[in-house]
Amino acid sequence: MAPEAVRRRLLPEATSSDEPDINNLTEDDRNAIDEVLSRNKSNFNGHTIFWMIAAALVFNYTDFANVLANDGRIKTDLLKVGSGMIAVNLSVGAYLVVYMSYIRGKKDWSAHAHPALIPVATLFGCIGMVISTIALWPVWGFLTLPILFTLFMGIVMLASLMPF
Repeated sequence: MAPEAVRRRLLPEATSSDEPDINNLTEDDRNAIDEVLSRNKSNFNGHTIFWMIAAALVFNYTDFANVLANDGRIKTDLLKVGSGMIAVNLSVGAYLVVYMSYIRGKKDWSAHAHPALIPVATLFGCIGMVISTIALWPVWGFLTLPILFTLFMGIVMLASLMPF
């Protein structure tokens, strides 16, 4: 059954609601929905490639690795604290995504892990980003925000391409 036919079947003209009635799906409807959803499985798309290329260019043209290693203007104590907080964020994410989802097979994290993990990881990630921005501000000034944001988006898009 074509996707448009499924849409017409789920949303008849006389309905007063914009929501489809998903409780009364036939097997044909379910197969058509599965067919449409299976077409869009690839994570390779324009904005993913854009952010990864932009991050690579920013990393290269700002000489980011060399600046982190050698520039005396960086507030190293703040950068260590910010990096540590971001490491906590990434560790919680790795625990939930890799260990809980793929090793133990638990899809509902809130039922099998402490419910405060996600808010704590979010808080640590946000505070770590702010502290890292403050630590790198003497080097790039106002450009620190777009530089770090572009690198962050490149890493997020790279992670979205991981096979798990």
